[in-house]
Amino acid sequence: MSRIDRLEWSQKVASLNECIRGFQANPSKEQLDRAISELRAYADAAKGGEMEIPSRFVAN
Repeated sequence: MSRIDRLEWSQKVASLNECIRGFQANPSKEQLDRAISELRAYADAAKGGEMEIPSRFVAN
């Protein structure tokens, strides 16, 4: 995994965590929908091969 790929992945995970924290701090329908949307986008990118995930973060 290149440094750029690792940086992009790290930024995506940080964005996901921020959405989840936002929902935890303010559990509204809007925050929940935003967090779910971010999680789905992450999962779709991982499944489609658009995003490389470090092997130590992948469950076998």
